[in-house]
Amino acid sequence: MKTSAVFLLLVAGTLALASCTPANVKPGARVPTALKAGQSWVVTRPVVAAQVLDTCSRDSPAKHAGGVSGYWAPGRAQVEQLESRLAQLQPEIAEPAQSGRQYVGFIAGGRQLIYVNGFVLPDHSDIDPAREAIQVCDGGPRFWGAVYDPQSGTFSEVARNGKLRMDEPEH
Repeated sequence: MKTSAVFLLLVAGTLALASCTPANVKPGARVPTALKAGQSWVVTRPVVAAQVLDTCSRDSPAKHAGGVSGYWAPGRAQVEQLESRLAQLQPEIAEPAQSGRQYVGFIAGGRQLIYVNGFVLPDHSDIDPAREAIQVCDGGPRFWGAVYDPQSGTFSEVARNGKLRMDEPEH
């Protein structure tokens, strides 16, 4: 009797956990419950992709006429290749792998490129980088961008946000 009760509890627990897994996640996949430094998201919605490229205090491909002629979704292999080369951004970007990153596939001059939007979010932020553009004016070097070419495996157009503006002390 004891074995069947344990079995029933195990099945019930498994079913309860399975019901909490989103439909778009494969069974057994790990789903982060909190944002941690160094996570990345591929932005697939063109509206959000355009917002990511609409930077405030740094240059981006969208700021140049004809700089973006379309969007595409980078695949797992391209993202893994990009992430394995993040160290190429040093010393210009300090510890790029520790930044949160949004990846936007865009087309420029007939080539498929990936824009990297690097950022740091506060702990327990309600912002969802998978669905929302992370846009920060100024903010200092913790907010940065770069263009990655999957064909050559190199980064270009590395830019950091402007200096963090602090209120002037009262006299």
